[in-house]
Amino acid sequence: MRSITCFIAVILCLRRAASDSSAICELKDVSGDSNDWIVLQEMSLGCWTDFTSLNGTEVHIFKLLSSPEIHPMLELNVTMANPSVVIITSSSPLTILLQDNPTVKIYVTDGSSVNIYLPNRGSPQKHAAPFANSDSELLKWATETFGGVTSFTTARDPMVITFTGMKGTQQPSTCDLQPEIAADKQFIELKLTSPPDELKSCYTKYSEEPIHVINIPDDVKIRHVYLHLPSNSKVFLRGPANTEWTILNNISVKFLSNNHVTLNGMKLLLNKTISDDPKEIRQKVLLHYKSTSITSYSEIRLNVSHIQLWIRDHTSSSVPAEVKPTTPAPSSSFPLQMQLFSSPDYMLPLDPSSKVQSDKRVYAEISSQSFGAITVSIKVSSCWVSSMPEVRDMPFKEEVCYIKDCPKRLSFSFEMLQNLPSSSWDLECAVKLCFKSGKSCTNEKHVKRNFQIKPYIPNKNPCFEFGLSAVLGIAFGGFLIGVLLTGALWFIKIRTGHPVALGMRSTAAELSVLSITGCPCGLTKRQPVPTHQSPSENSSANASIGSTQSTPTSSMA
Repeated sequence: MRSITCFIAVILCLRRAASDSSAICELKDVSGDSNDWIVLQEMSLGCWTDFTSLNGTEVHIFKLLSSPEIHPMLELNVTMANPSVVIITSSSPLTILLQDNPTVKIYVTDGSSVNIYLPNRGSPQKHAAPFANSDSELLKWATETFGGVTSFTTARDPMVITFTGMKGTQQPSTCDLQPEIAADKQFIELKLTSPPDELKSCYTKYSEEPIHVINIPDDVKIRHVYLHLPSNSKVFLRGPANTEWTILNNISVKFLSNNHVTLNGMKLLLNKTISDDPKEIRQKVLLHYKSTSITSYSEIRLNVSHIQLWIRDHTSSSVPAEVKPTTPAPSSSFPLQMQLFSSPDYMLPLDPSSKVQSDKRVYAEISSQSFGAITVSIKVSSCWVSSMPEVRDMPFKEEVCYIKDCPKRLSFSFEMLQNLPSSSWDLECAVKLCFKSGKSCTNEKHVKRNFQIKPYIPNKNPCFEFGLSAVLGIAFGGFLIGVLLTGALWFIKIRTGHPVALGMRSTAAELSVLSITGCPCGLTKRQPVPTHQSPSENSSANASIGSTQSTPTSSMA
C-alpha cells in the first residue's frame, strides 16, 4: 500500500511539473542557446592585454573547466601562433591533441591531470608551472616569471582552441580579470560544448506591447546578468537572491523584478518577493502590466556566475551583428579518410570513377592519424548519402576486424538508390576519435567520399541459361536414367514374360523440348505426335503382340 501511495505521489508531481511548465506557453529547448528572439552567452573571468616580452614572446593562460557528464577531450592548434608561452591549468583530467609549433612552449600546472599527444609522435615536451590556489595567484607567478601576461581565458568544456596568429592592439598592459566573452579575443578561435537544457524558451504572437519574462530558478548559481533589450518593451526579470541585472543599452523600458536592476547607470531595488513558479509569475505579470498575454517566457539553467542575454523582436529577420557567432567551426586538425572496397576482404579498393551496382554490398574503411603510443578508436554515429537535392539516411553494418590497429570497417547496401535518377552520390559519416577505451572523445567530425552508382537491371528472360558443367551434368543424368529404365524393363520381362512397350517417339519429342540449349522458350513450336500409325508399324506391332499372347508358357520358362 505504501509503494502504491508513493507511485501516485510521483505521478501527481510529474503532472504538476508538466502543468507548471505550460502555465504561460509550452517551453522548448533552445539549441545552441540561440534562436530568433533570445541569445544566451556565458561570460567567464578573463583578460586581454598587449603584453609581449623583450624577446617578442606572448604569455597565454588557459583555465579549463569540465562538466561531470562530459568526457574531456581538447584539440589545441598552435601552428599559427606567435612565439608564445601557453600555460594550462585544469581541475579535471584532460586529454589534449596538440598541433604544435616549435616557437610555442607548453606549461602545465602541478596537480593538473593533463595528457598531451602529438599526431604520430607521442608526447611533446612539457614544462611545469607551480600549483596555484587561485586565478590571481597563477597570474602573479606568470607575471613575475615572464614579465607579464598577454591573456587569461576561462573555458568550460572546450572542444577546439585555435590560435589565429593575430595580435591585439590598444589593450591595457596589465591583466585584470573581468567577466568577458572569450570569442571576443581575435587571436584565438574557441569552440565550446554546450550542455543540454541550459535554456528553455517559448514565444507567442501578440497584438499588444511585447512583454518578455525571464526566470532564473532558485537552484541556479547565476548572479550577474548583462541584458540587451528592444526599445519600448516591458520585461519581468526574476532570479535567485543576490542576482544583479544590468540593462546595457540606453532605452525606454518598463520592468518588474525581485532583484537589483541597473538601468542607465542607476541601481534600483524594487523589493518584490516572487517565487520561481511559472503560475505565480504569470499571475503577477498580467496583473502588473494589465495585459492578457505574455510575448515570450524563458527559463535559464546555465550554472555559471555571469551571463549575457539578448531579447529581440521576433519579427526581426536577422541576428544583430553584436550577437552573431564570432567563433567559426575550425576545420579538423586531425584529418579522416574513407576508402571504399568491393569485397569483404578489403583487398580491392574502388576507384572513384568506377560504378557500383546497386544490388552489390560496398565495404568502407575509415582511418585517421595515429597519436604516438596511445590507442585511438573511431566511433560512427550516423551516415547518409546526398545528391542535390536528395539526402537519405544510410544504415550501416559494422564489420569485424582482427588485425592490430585496424581502421573502422563498415558495409553498406545501396538498394534504396536503385530507382533514383542521380548516379553520383556523396557518402558521409559523422565520427568521433576516442581514447582510453572510449572514455574521452573528440568533438564530432565528418568524413566524406564520392561514388558512382549503376542501377541493377534484372534479366527479363525467364529461361535458364546452362553452362558447360550444367550441360554435362544433364547428359550424365540422362544416361543414368536410361540405364535404370533399361534395367527395370529387363527385370520386368524376365519376371513376367511381358515386354513393356516404350513410347520412344513421345520420349524423343519430350527430349527435343528439353534440348541441349536448356531453354524451351526460344524453341520452335512443338509438333503434335501423330495419333495414326503407319500400316507397317501396325502390322509389326500386332504380330509381335499376337506371338507373345499365343505362347505364354514358353515366355515364363
